[in-house]
Amino acid sequence: MKALLRRALGTPLALLLALVAACGSSLPLPPTGPHLPSEPAVVVPYPPPPARAEIIAPPDKPGLVWIDGEWQWRSRRWAWLPGRWEPAPPGAYFAPATTVRRADGSLVWFAGLWHVPGKK
Repeated sequence: MKALLRRALGTPLALLLALVAACGSSLPLPPTGPHLPSEPAVVVPYPPPPARAEIIAPPDKPGLVWIDGEWQWRSRRWAWLPGRWEPAPPGAYFAPATTVRRADGSLVWFAGLWHVPGKK
């Protein structure tokens, strides 16, 4: 009886562990790094809303990396730019969008962008 019960409980547990392992696959992400002091910063009156949850479709072709969606400042409001698959430029890193409070109290936003070595 104990063996039958153990086998009955073990099967759902094994299935659950297999599902968790299958869901644990990772996305190909770009190398990330900081924004440069020379980049233009946009002064904004308030921070962006929380990020949106997105369903990520498989890439159209191999070798692409996933860039998360981000809020962008457009004139007088925040607008959502959905996540996307992009090719990573060789040797480059991606600086994700960020909002920073400066020492003077101003709030500035930097757009997400690629930094390619040797390019300004």
